[in-house]
Amino acid sequence: MPPTTHRRKITQKELKAPDELTTLVDSARDFLANNLTQVLISTAAVVIVGAIAVGVYYYERHRDNIASARFYVAITALNAGQNKLAETQFDQLVDEEPGRRLGHLARFYMASAYLADGDLPDARDSLVAFLAEERDPLFRSLALTNLAVVYERMADWKKAAGAYQQAAADPGPEQARAELDVARMLAKSGDKQGAIAAYRGFLAAHPFAQQRQDVMESLALLGASAEMAPPPSAAAAGPQPVAAH
Repeated sequence: MPPTTHRRKITQKELKAPDELTTLVDSARDFLANNLTQVLISTAAVVIVGAIAVGVYYYERHRDNIASARFYVAITALNAGQNKLAETQFDQLVDEEPGRRLGHLARFYMASAYLADGDLPDARDSLVAFLAEERDPLFRSLALTNLAVVYERMADWKKAAGAYQQAAADPGPEQARAELDVARMLAKSGDKQGAIAAYRGFLAAHPFAQQRQDVMESLALLGASAEMAPPPSAAAAGPQPVAAH
């Protein structure tokens, strides 16, 4: 005889109880209905912000490409000796793209165009403005050296010495030459003892420099010797490093 099966009787209360999935769907529908306006506004805001971000990105890339093309035209003109055209192109970059790296570098190269054209005051002003914001040691060294050259051509020996001294403080290809130029400007300004000290300091810092003989001659013209930096013996010298120019 088969076993007796007991069937559980579903009560009327259970029949009326809502299904969990149905309850979840109903709750989501009610929330959407009650907050539809806010949801639409939030979604639209996210879409708008995303569209603005994408638009700004591509706009900035477009501006970068335009600035690069104009910078190339200006550099090409400068290298070809077309100084006036280079000055105009660099000046426009400075005015229109002050916040971009190329807009800032345009001041440096614009000064080179002015210097090549013999416009010393504008070259000086452009370099001073460039140095006020530049932090790269290499560009600072080059700009300070050019500024010193401008002051030297303007016969302002003290300012030239100061600019050369700042250039000598920054590591770069012009550092050793700038140290010698400091001594040269001090001598031109009439500071004989300062020039002698600068020349001797150079020999002490660079005992194997290629410019050693020239420095010795400069000291002799000033009536001094290189007593603070005796010449090294050939046996101890060994391979000599190439001095920066």
